[in-house]
Amino acid sequence: MNVRQDMVDLKSTIINNDSLFNRILKNEIITNEMVEDGEQASQLYYNFTDMAQIMDKYNLMNLSFSEEANWLVKPAALFTNGLGQDDILPPTLHRMRMTFERLDITNYPVTAELKARIEEYQQLNHRWLNIVGDFESKEINENDWPQILNDLEQVTRAYFSEKKVDFVEDDVWRDALNPRYE
Repeated sequence: MNVRQDMVDLKSTIINNDSLFNRILKNEIITNEMVEDGEQASQLYYNFTDMAQIMDKYNLMNLSFSEEANWLVKPAALFTNGLGQDDILPPTLHRMRMTFERLDITNYPVTAELKARIEEYQQLNHRWLNIVGDFESKEINENDWPQILNDLEQVTRAYFSEKKVDFVEDDVWRDALNPRYE
């Protein structure tokens, strides 16, 4: 039951992020008032936090299962093809989260630089959305979690590779672009 709920939460978060990115880009402002469609920065911040926590939980579970399975005559492969310390998805989520950290005090105009950043985030989020599907198109089974996590990691790696982005060195992804720090 917990696995199923976590996968539903992961899917809901990705769908919600897509909606929030669309509104921010359309209105060219990050709304942080308690109004309809408001508190966008804190919603995104907590969505990325939730996604990171789910990823961390299942990466740890993956490692535990794999270690327990090593007593077999032929050692079992990791359930999620080696998700772990070398993943780029968890630090990606962290950097995306930092962009919206503590922007809940006031509304922020979307500068050209911030708009470019959010468009990058939206492109990556669209790839994740293609994996989890929308609410009507695809039901996630609790047994699918290893493949979903692996697919999310692989599509993130492919995104950076296609964009020719050095995840470690590129300014766009190295630091959060947070107006609070300017």
